[in-house]
Amino acid sequence: MIKNILVTDDGTEVSNRAFEVASEIAKPCDAHVTLLYVVDLIEDPNTMIFGNNKDLIEKAKLMNLKTSKENQWIKKVQQNINKLNQQNITSESICLTGNAAEKILEYASTKKVDMIVKGSSNRLKGISKIKALGSVTRKVSELADCPVLIVH
Repeated sequence: MIKNILVTDDGTEVSNRAFEVASEIAKPCDAHVTLLYVVDLIEDPNTMIFGNNKDLIEKAKLMNLKTSKENQWIKKVQQNINKLNQQNITSESICLTGNAAEKILEYASTKKVDMIVKGSSNRLKGISKIKALGSVTRKVSELADCPVLIVH
């Protein structure tokens, strides 16, 4: 029985579709929906002044990048939370920092998620299609302990 659904959001249109699908599943199941956004910290040229001190680089990234990304996401996610509330679907949102696939898998395992709903583009061709083999969606779908619904 599906009682705990995790919906990942990467800010794309396909993530919006994944949210809609998760809402449709949650309503008849009376499932709780968690909306998850992961800020994936990347190399930032502005942090290079710290040399090779990884701790200082990560702290600088957290202060700058995470705050900006999280604030943008909070505005968007509140609209989705309101939509779920209107349908009497319990929900929460969470923003994590780190490698997206690892954080999704860790959260799903820790919180005993029954299903992950994840958006993925299906319009890739050529070299992009090859690069997609290492994508977050693929890693999550291969390693998750629960069913993963991929929405295109």
